Amino acid sequence: MRINKRQFIWSAVTATFIFIALAVVISSVLQSEQDLYISEVVSHNKSVIYDSIGCYHDYIVIANETDHDIEVKDYALSDDSTRLRKYVFPELLLKSGEGVLVWADQPSEYREFFRDDNALYSGFRISDREFLYLSDSDGNVVDSLRTPKMSDDQAYLRSRVDKRGKVGTPNELDNEPPKVSSAVKAPILSKESGFFDDPFSLSIDGGKNDVYYTTDGSSPYRAGILYEGEILVHDRSSDPNDYAGIESISLLPDCYIPTDPVDKATVVRAVCRQPNGMFSEEVTAIYLVGRHLRSSCEKTYTMSIIADPEDLFSDSKGIYVTGNVWAMNRKKADELETTDEYAKLFRMPTNYNMRGKGWKKNARLTLFDPSGALLYDEKDTIGIHGNWARSMNQKGFNLRPQDESGTVFAGLFGDSGNTLVLRTGGTDDRDLTNFRDALNNRIATNLAVAPQNSVCCQVFLNGEYWGCYNLQERLDESYIESKFGVSKEDVNLIKNFEAVSGSEKDLEQYHELEDYVLTNDLSDDLNYNKFCDMVDINSLIDYYCMEIYCSNSDAYDNNVALWRTRTTSDSPYADGKWRYLLIDTDASAQNAEQDSFVGGHYGGYNPDTEIFFSNLSGNASFRESFTRRFLYLADNDFSYDHIEPIIDEFEEIYGKAMTESLRRYLNPSFSEEEYLENAEAVRTFYRERGDYICEYLMEHLAN
Repeated sequence: MRINKRQFIWSAVTATFIFIALAVVISSVLQSEQDLYISEVVSHNKSVIYDSIGCYHDYIVIANETDHDIEVKDYALSDDSTRLRKYVFPELLLKSGEGVLVWADQPSEYREFFRDDNALYSGFRISDREFLYLSDSDGNVVDSLRTPKMSDDQAYLRSRVDKRGKVGTPNELDNEPPKVSSAVKAPILSKESGFFDDPFSLSIDGGKNDVYYTTDGSSPYRAGILYEGEILVHDRSSDPNDYAGIESISLLPDCYIPTDPVDKATVVRAVCRQPNGMFSEEVTAIYLVGRHLRSSCEKTYTMSIIADPEDLFSDSKGIYVTGNVWAMNRKKADELETTDEYAKLFRMPTNYNMRGKGWKKNARLTLFDPSGALLYDEKDTIGIHGNWARSMNQKGFNLRPQDESGTVFAGLFGDSGNTLVLRTGGTDDRDLTNFRDALNNRIATNLAVAPQNSVCCQVFLNGEYWGCYNLQERLDESYIESKFGVSKEDVNLIKNFEAVSGSEKDLEQYHELEDYVLTNDLSDDLNYNKFCDMVDINSLIDYYCMEIYCSNSDAYDNNVALWRTRTTSDSPYADGKWRYLLIDTDASAQNAEQDSFVGGHYGGYNPDTEIFFSNLSGNASFRESFTRRFLYLADNDFSYDHIEPIIDEFEEIYGKAMTESLRRYLNPSFSEEEYLENAEAVRTFYRERGDYICEYLMEHLAN
């Protein structure tokens, strides 16, 4: 049966059991001879198929397996036997042998510009063990079913002859998944992952079973080569690039794509296969061969990411490319009128700009310390990180455990949460030092803003050098739990004015704080004291001290994170007060003379106009507390004597790594001397900053 790519639906619902049972009995006679029926239901569509905006919804397929076409206008779908016409089909001719897909959700939208107007959306969602009803234009139930329990990306499949159905692989998937059994012994590699100065021969022991392997990062289950003898593992850096030369990774016109070979390691993925077609679990290793690889990574951590190339670079599901999402929306994007065409390119619907469960991919993550010792080797998931930085040629990655109870690189940062992030310096510092944010977080170690720990990391993606990153703690509920000892289930985290939980109630809690500030005069001590009951004022003061001192041009209306507990308890931080976090300070330390109280922000949204600081600065008590704290920090945590050795340390760690990275992503002739000049600019900023900003402090806040 062909599935026409007009799209579908699914539902999440209730119904009284008596009416449900009645509907099923009454409809049973009609169903036997009916032309249309529900042929497929996917109630956990994680990565099977997405709509034209790139969103994965659960879905329902209605099939016509007769020898004639059928007009389905006024047919209806529902998950409620008492409201059979929840979704009514528009005018649509379903041809013989075709099916029509209905998304079980509301129509998709991407930002304010793009909407999927052509697909079919039920407006209701579906779940396991739920009833679905298909009725004709006269209100007669012509088919009904109860969905079984299904795992991610499984389908409930039915035929016109056999309505009982079975759980299996969705029709949209090209292949059945491989049959993997723990009873099949996995192959044994003769060498573990690591750095090697000289080439060597790798043997793979599969016992009595055949061994299949790959060396390009692809899955050995589908693309494996039969192992027939030892494999020579050598320095592959002069080999042609498999992935670094892919051009569809960005819409930006000035995106540099390397033409010369990049440094390379050797990735080996291997499985055993029995004669009956049953596979073992996979074994994976990465071998970094050559003294130049060891030298370029000697002062940094080194990470290998191994993922199916299809999941990274294919048009259909690759998370690193513009892909099919861009192809489906390009015509509409071309029609958009804007005064900033360059900025528009950062925000277009592309594969790499998509969020959601379908755009997270399984990966093998291996981490070595600066000495080359293997620290971690584990299965996790990756997704593209960031906002505007997603459009750049070097993209960041979110790292999450495959099992929600797990932790990525547990213990690396002590009390970190269970997710991490590989960050570049974003659009602001990636081409300069890539350590401004790491530096600011180190400076803020003793401030009440819970900074993020990080380490400098050289990354290889499927064996190819992918650049210098910051492996950093990720701001999510588990991070809050680890830092403050509160339950992550009770954390309301707001990032960039959106609730991380997605809950409207959580967002309302934040809006209540904003509304209070806008409707009350905070120069009045009674109102100010009430505000202090809602916000940890020490955390707020430290946040503004840090952002103003480092002169972050992209703060206040962006890169903002606050949290609070939804409920209160005796725990010190479970008091329901809002607290600030430091986030994405890459756009800082540029101009020591900048008066960051009234200028320097990209959009003109400076503290003198920003909602909280501008209103709080009218209160004498706040001004006194802020001024006293700012001057203390200027003489201590923000002083050049304190910051200079940190810059020295970072310059030593990042110098060679970032030179290699900028040759990879910016200019193949970039020199280490140029990088040291970039680092010196940061040193100059903090050397001179104190004198300028303290004068501005007294000018604006002195009583």
